[in-house]
Amino acid sequence: MNIGLKKLVDQGFMTEAQANYIDEAVENKSTIFVSGHKGWGILPLLATIGNMAKEKYSIKQVKGFECLADATDCYIIAAPKETDMEQLVVKALSNKETNTIAIKDPDHPYSIMKALKSFYKETGDDTKTIEVLECTKVDDEKKLCKITRMTMAEGGKINKQDF
Repeated sequence: MNIGLKKLVDQGFMTEAQANYIDEAVENKSTIFVSGHKGWGILPLLATIGNMAKEKYSIKQVKGFECLADATDCYIIAAPKETDMEQLVVKALSNKETNTIAIKDPDHPYSIMKALKSFYKETGDDTKTIEVLECTKVDDEKKLCKITRMTMAEGGKINKQDF
């Protein structure tokens, strides 16, 4: 298991099964959205996943639309200067050869479902696997509370499966 994920497990932020799931998702080049408030542990989780991706793939930190022109294995959207976060995510997803790791928090609000539907409408691509990692506070403790795998079906229908 990745040392960063192990640290989050040891802190009680996530279970070992969740850590293994995330490890596999990064290995399989899944697109990953880390969702929640900054005080709920999303930044350490996003940083850990970004570091994991950096160890295996070429990555590009995305600040705006111009960054999406660069060829890379993985886009990381953590602190964009762009105001249209949803469209930035759609454009990142539209690069068929690149996976995306992105933040979703109150400072960067957008609808993941709407972005996925727009992505499918623009590209017709149903090959991407999307993992949504939802963080929250439970009894004042930061936790990874839910992982949902989303896949696109023909016609743009989104299939969801909770882990």
